[in-house]
Amino acid sequence: MRPHCPQLERTTARRQGVLVETGEQPTLSGSERRDIERIVELAHEICGYEFAVYVGSLDNGRESAVAVHAGLQRPESAVLVAIDALARSIDIVTGERVHRTLTDRACEFALLTLRSSLQADQWVAGIRDCVMLLAEQARAPRTLHLDEPA
Repeated sequence: MRPHCPQLERTTARRQGVLVETGEQPTLSGSERRDIERIVELAHEICGYEFAVYVGSLDNGRESAVAVHAGLQRPESAVLVAIDALARSIDIVTGERVHRTLTDRACEFALLTLRSSLQADQWVAGIRDCVMLLAEQARAPRTLHLDEPA
């Protein structure tokens, strides 16, 4: 059974991988949102998985992040980076297919990267670094065959 969080459904707007809740959270400008949308699109091109960034309230912590992830179009092959600035909480939620190639260790490293940028108030740079790191780590390894030229 998927966790249900009606508050998030009511106040969240989705636009090409960027979810922003209205309220007391820091707001993203139009250019910041477009930058994050480009980052999300590039991450998809790199590894083939869908990415989403959520900035807003996560009242129940990780459970709320899981509920947001479950609401994505294809949650089994999606990665969600969820940020609750007021609670000073960040989470990465991966789908079942993504978890096969993206390790918990890589997610922890991406969280550390994001956390340090957020502390310096560098939202877009932190999200970019976090999502790009996740995309690179989730990329399927290239298969080399002996009959291919080097």
